Amino acid sequence: MMISNSFGLEAKAQNFIHIKTLSDLSAFDSIDNKRLLILGAGTNVILGDYFNGTVVEVCFNDIEINDDYISVGAGVDWADLIEYCLINKLYGIENLTHIPGSVGAAPVQNIGAYGVEISSFINSIECFNLKTKRLETLNNDQCEFKYRDSIFKLKDFVILKVNFIFNESFKPILSYPALSNFLKDNAIDASSITPRMLSESVKEIRNSKLPDPKITPNVGSIFKNPIVRTNDFDHAFLDGHRWDQGDEYTKLSSARLIELIKSDLSIPDTLQFYEHHSLVLINNGSASFDEVINLLNQIKSKIYEKFNIELEIEPEIISS
Repeated sequence: MMISNSFGLEAKAQNFIHIKTLSDLSAFDSIDNKRLLILGAGTNVILGDYFNGTVVEVCFNDIEINDDYISVGAGVDWADLIEYCLINKLYGIENLTHIPGSVGAAPVQNIGAYGVEISSFINSIECFNLKTKRLETLNNDQCEFKYRDSIFKLKDFVILKVNFIFNESFKPILSYPALSNFLKDNAIDASSITPRMLSESVKEIRNSKLPDPKITPNVGSIFKNPIVRTNDFDHAFLDGHRWDQGDEYTKLSSARLIELIKSDLSIPDTLQFYEHHSLVLINNGSASFDEVINLLNQIKSKIYEKFNIELEIEPEIISS
């Protein structure tokens, strides 16, 4: 069966499992955990031609209101959760508008944008432990959230539901440069901005920088922004494309680093960088897994050679 993915690579899998009820979890009793691929909307993976194992899709699509938290099924589309929160006056994740994918995928890499990370709103996560074959609920501190990272990258758990605690009052975070500049350029008063206005603003910014994967095959940012020791680099290095992280660390723009070495790259006709954002790689329609990996390795190698900076690939690489 074909594996759906936003990068548009042709990929097949030996088996598929769709988890629609808790009883469906019994299928894991007879499956090799080492050959499992837990897949949401396939928006953050680079796939080889054939996955010799089982692809798991969680199809829990309910949103339930409890006394002190909101329980959201892993299969809910992220855009649907954003809209649900806007309608029901649940605040905090407006800055995460228009991120492709499912709710279950959001905690895995602790999605973040424009100064907000989803881990700030996660109370707990209901999951299936693949080692013990038991249901577990992990509290926020047990999830080991970091920048684009969490315990779920170890692939020991299948996320079933994410329990959120959102803000009861709207306190917008508008300090991220791209966002604050957009508001200024469009004469939007920060003191009177509404949740809907903020969400729509973020959507406009993302649309201006990132192509819609439903139309143009891509996986968003192809590399993470590296975090380096501030004193290891001249303070003028990447001026305007760096952000102080405190504790003597600085985050650098991967997009800018790629722009500085792009002319040295050998890019096949099947791939191209998005014209509005050098961190977005596009499949022109017939790219192969090997072509993608070769280009990513080229980028990593040249940036390390020139700047002594190690880039980390953001999407998960699933080889055949």
